[in-house]
Amino acid sequence: MKTHPSRMGVGASSILLILVVVSLTLLASLALIQARADAALTQKTAVGIAAFYDADARAQAMLAALDDTIALGQPPDIVEGVVKQAEGRYAFSVGSSDSHALFIEVDVLGGSCNILSYRYESTEEWVAQSEGTLWQGG
Repeated sequence: MKTHPSRMGVGASSILLILVVVSLTLLASLALIQARADAALTQKTAVGIAAFYDADARAQAMLAALDDTIALGQPPDIVEGVVKQAEGRYAFSVGSSDSHALFIEVDVLGGSCNILSYRYESTEEWVAQSEGTLWQGG
């Protein structure tokens, strides 16, 4: 029987196989790195959300105590943490475990507690970064 010479040698197919294996390994490592980053971000988000809802529940309890105090005809600033801002306006804050705080401002004119402001803000001081590496164009 007559044999025909192969146009593609064994060396070329080995190189192609090595390139495929290396590229698949690279893609697998990138997928693993991305999965770990996603897991870390998900964990950080879960902690932040739990901290917010804990602060929110404590703020709602303070608002209920404020409503009860107003219903009894007592001044609202006898509730611990409530500070008088202006005529009929009172404010208080509830800290959370992730260096944020819930700031609430209420209006008590008219015999009920009306929420004017309900803000969840960072309690850490903001620090600007240096401007040294800003691209100026050109």
